[in-house]
Amino acid sequence: MNSNTLMMKNKELNLNKEYLNRNEACAYMGLSLSGFKNLVKEWDIPSAKVPGARIIYRKKDLQNLIERFFNAPEMEGRRF
Repeated sequence: MNSNTLMMKNKELNLNKEYLNRNEACAYMGLSLSGFKNLVKEWDIPSAKVPGARIIYRKKDLQNLIERFFNAPEMEGRRF
């Protein structure tokens, strides 16, 4: 297991690729599945549906969201 691999529920997730499935995206963002779904809805994160009814997210879009969040000015009264 290398630094871009994460063990989740006895399954190894590879985070060293351009597109991530929902479970991999949750792990990459450090969120629960429900927390990630809320974030996707609130921030309108782009996704694509691929054959097999899987939804994937581009890792670069997730990284941009992380950078926007950490570089954002503090907002009074707003809870994240």
